[in-house]
Amino acid sequence: MAAVIDDADLKFKVDDLYAAHALTLCDGDLDKWPDYFTEDCLYKLVSRANYERNLLLGPIFSESRGALIDRARAVKTALVYAPRAVCYVVGSVRIVGRADKGWDTRSMFSAYQTFVEGDSKLMMCGRTFDRIVLDGDTAKFSRRVVVYDNERVPSAVVYPL
Repeated sequence: MAAVIDDADLKFKVDDLYAAHALTLCDGDLDKWPDYFTEDCLYKLVSRANYERNLLLGPIFSESRGALIDRARAVKTALVYAPRAVCYVVGSVRIVGRADKGWDTRSMFSAYQTFVEGDSKLMMCGRTFDRIVLDGDTAKFSRRVVVYDNERVPSAVVYPL
């Protein structure tokens, strides 16, 4: 098990990043979502089975903030899907190590979706393997690998996680 970094100011900035990111997703404010990432970033959504085999193939793969902006625009304007509310819950955020120009962090998550005329249902749950850097005084993701536990991807993974 990796040693946990014990720096109160850094921990506050990291926790604030995760909380703000989750609120933005829950509020459906996808125009702001790319702002949580550095310009040159990596974002992947991959199944646990593929992650454990080091096959980092998955339904979402982006290599820049520009690609995340395109994704957010597509969700809002181009993709056709049933309207829904998304509730993204993040927990157990840990700073697990120092990395080149930043820190490696881990978290666990669950994502629920509620269709306009339906019940809330678990969409997916899993964990993240992130790298966070400071941009001035603000923490941002430079790498975010979202590993979901489901063997099957829900029929429409349209929202970022």
